[in-house]
Amino acid sequence: MKTLGVDIGGTKTAIGIVDIKKGSVESKIVITSKKFKNDKKNLNLIINTSIELAKAHKIKHIGIGVPELINNKGIIKGDYNFKWNNFNLKNFFPSNFFIKVESDVRCHLLAEQKFGKGKNINNFVYINIGSGLSYAQFKEKKIYSGARGYAIHFASSLISLYDWKKNKKLSLVPEDYLSGKELLKIEKKFKNIHKRKKVLMDVSESTGSLIASLINTVDPHQVILGGGVIVNNIFLKNNIIKFTKKYILAKDAKKIKISVSKFKENTGVLGAGLLFK
Repeated sequence: MKTLGVDIGGTKTAIGIVDIKKGSVESKIVITSKKFKNDKKNLNLIINTSIELAKAHKIKHIGIGVPELINNKGIIKGDYNFKWNNFNLKNFFPSNFFIKVESDVRCHLLAEQKFGKGKNINNFVYINIGSGLSYAQFKEKKIYSGARGYAIHFASSLISLYDWKKNKKLSLVPEDYLSGKELLKIEKKFKNIHKRKKVLMDVSESTGSLIASLINTVDPHQVILGGGVIVNNIFLKNNIIKFTKKYILAKDAKKIKISVSKFKENTGVLGAGLLFK
């Protein structure tokens, strides 16, 4: 059976034909996610492009990964990347299509669980480091979504830390300093390679400490990293893994296997298409 996988990102949307039996993406097109200032128009562009490709290949099943909170009923909750809060994307398609909508990071995890590095692993975490930072966990033979569907964030909410000894307070959203968007700003600001590497090293340590905190909390057997930041930057990848292991508390947990997504740029498209498997 072949489906259409739609991986909506903060800047680009990938749409591809997925063979859910082989676990492969046969063809893929990429369009901008933000062609218009109006996000309703951006959604219409993504949907119309998806419908055209589906019709051309006589496909009726379309899986969609969205970079927003998705509740357990498939409704978008939040507007971090797009002003689509409370949208049910099923309502935007003709009734003769079968539509499934899921958080993009859970689609990524699904691809790895079915055909990638998470296959046959009972408890693992997938962490996406791209335009934002998010995670998903597979345990007890299913993807854990939480009581409402919001179990994807570990770096997106405001953290307030108070040092009573110095009477100082620090409040920040980690994602606002460590995401792919911020890394692009670092590239532009620090032209000197040595200064840039120093900043990226510190960013790697902060990111690694956050991932280690997640590992300390959920205690998975394995961790899979994905997203453009990890796939395209070996320096960051190696240092994030190094610092993650440094900040893991339990000594035997420091040996945890941390690998990079098998499917790289195709992970989201494949996972979206696999929502029907």
